[in-house]
Amino acid sequence: MIQIIGMEEKHIRQMSALLAKRQQRERKVFNFLPERFEEIDDTEEVLRKLLVRPFINGIVAVRGIDVIGYLLYEFKEDAKNGRYVWMDYESIAISEREHPRLLRLLYANAGAEWIKHGYFNHILLAPLSDETVIDQWLDQSFSFDQKYGILSLYDYEPKEEPIPKLKFREGSKEDSPLLKKVAMWNSIYQATAPSWQPITKETLEDVKESYEALSENQDAYLWMAEQGDRVAGFHVYFRKENPVSLVIPENCVELPAASTNPALRGRGIGRALANHCFSEMKKQGFDYIIADWRTSNQLASYFWPKMGFQPVMVRMTRQIDPRIAWARGE
Repeated sequence: MIQIIGMEEKHIRQMSALLAKRQQRERKVFNFLPERFEEIDDTEEVLRKLLVRPFINGIVAVRGIDVIGYLLYEFKEDAKNGRYVWMDYESIAISEREHPRLLRLLYANAGAEWIKHGYFNHILLAPLSDETVIDQWLDQSFSFDQKYGILSLYDYEPKEEPIPKLKFREGSKEDSPLLKKVAMWNSIYQATAPSWQPITKETLEDVKESYEALSENQDAYLWMAEQGDRVAGFHVYFRKENPVSLVIPENCVELPAASTNPALRGRGIGRALANHCFSEMKKQGFDYIIADWRTSNQLASYFWPKMGFQPVMVRMTRQIDPRIAWARGE
């Protein structure tokens, strides 16, 4: 018989074993994920760091004295999502001997309390190696929102595709006005079909300011592509280090922003710029690049996997109809 109860200190070691086993399964598909988290001591370190957050809680599924699954969740609030529950990549694991339906039981148990307290927006980061697990979340009305992919540079060899008058150069402080101009490219595109991500004037101004600051950031690897007197595209990279992440490989760099001039799309500029930048990152000694994209963004969802990025993690969301707080047919 399965019981679902509140998580306690005595459960953490068994939870860590479940997470280490999950990492072993993930690495059979994505062998570049950090190997050390196949060890229980290391996954216990990860879980304990999660558990010191102020608004985090958890439940476990037990059969007898054995923990067969767990779910950690964090209550959050911000201007974009309002009040929501966040489940991190490391926050969920079940025994490989259990049916994936156990995930539903954990979610239903915890979710009942969330709804009672007015948390109708649920967000989770899920590993992508097991389709049966993803199917459980889809069957619970979660939907894909953002994918995260990793490109290995070990065997990366760019295919040279010369484009007339296209030149690449590193960005500098003098590029501040240009970066402010190109900042709107992605945001404006995301507001169109079929992404339909709203972008307010205030948010766009914030985006422009953050792009403008890139030219002054000493930690940024900034590359610009020019065709004649026009900016044809740009990429920006940052070293990505997280010693307690089960996803981030060693010697990894993050690609948080990249775009091609909308007036020049469809001419191979994006591919040429990516090939150039990936080669430069490899010269800098990086072994991997991590990037993310909205699944509703048709261009990005097609382009990055085609460039060799393997999706390893997905952000999934569910918005509950708030009328459930009172509309129960009574």
